[in-house]
Amino acid sequence: MIRTIKALFLFTVLLTACHCATKSKTPQKHVVEVQGHRGDRGNFPENTIPAFLSAVKKGAAVIELDVVISKDQKVVVSHETFMSAQYMSDPDGNPIAKEKERSYNLFEMTYDSIKRFDSGSRGNAGFPTQQKMKTYKPLLSEVIDSVEHYIKVNKLKPVSYNIEIKSEKADYGKRQPEPEVFSAMVMKIITDKGIEKKMNIQSFDPVLLNVFHKKYPKPTIAFLVGEGTLTENLAKLDFMPEIYSPNYKLLDKNQMDALRALKMKIIPWTVNEDAAIERMLALQVDGIITDYPEKVLKKL
Repeated sequence: MIRTIKALFLFTVLLTACHCATKSKTPQKHVVEVQGHRGDRGNFPENTIPAFLSAVKKGAAVIELDVVISKDQKVVVSHETFMSAQYMSDPDGNPIAKEKERSYNLFEMTYDSIKRFDSGSRGNAGFPTQQKMKTYKPLLSEVIDSVEHYIKVNKLKPVSYNIEIKSEKADYGKRQPEPEVFSAMVMKIITDKGIEKKMNIQSFDPVLLNVFHKKYPKPTIAFLVGEGTLTENLAKLDFMPEIYSPNYKLLDKNQMDALRALKMKIIPWTVNEDAAIERMLALQVDGIITDYPEKVLKKL
């Protein structure tokens, strides 16, 4: 009943928002934030130090990355909670077999073991221009240290961090900690490294985001969505996020108007093709998450 009332309320707000947005014609300077998805995945092994440094060098304003937790409670940068057969190799250099990939549960592996697996020597068939190199899944703390050092040494502009907490209800206690524990682990690294003012948290998991926001109300939060209507998705949260981050295919002019009136930033993912980039720029999104930061930067 409460969810139904909340959904109806949001629907009314969004209708009003669309009406108000069409009236507003005040010109404003618009800035589009380029976010390097898993670093510079189109050109370097994803979620690795070389990929993040490449994105920084090219001029990305934000480093987007994913985090999971190891058996010894380390915050590891990885998109999967397992060793993906698409690009991972075991310590002996053998490709991970598809039928066995999920048996490598990172939540049941110490970080010393995880680091021995190779993230880049095989390349990734989905990204033919990706350079092949031997590398590994780093810790979140190492990524921050490496990026900040690279920026300082090369006198580059500061960047921000978009940290995705990989979480889903079916994995609680099996492939990840419970949301409250997971949130605390990630927040500790953020605090220890002093990046509270230049980061945001994102996740597809509304349960985790509700927990995170309740415990840590100050950090900016982005709600990742891959399906559903705006009203349906926002009804899953107990708060209004600062950023709405949908699959770019879900965005159109009406949804943009509604989100603008709700004063949320709109940062779609993962925008790689020229036509898609141009459509997002025409819609005047606030940021673009892309595997090819150089493509977006060139158009800007």
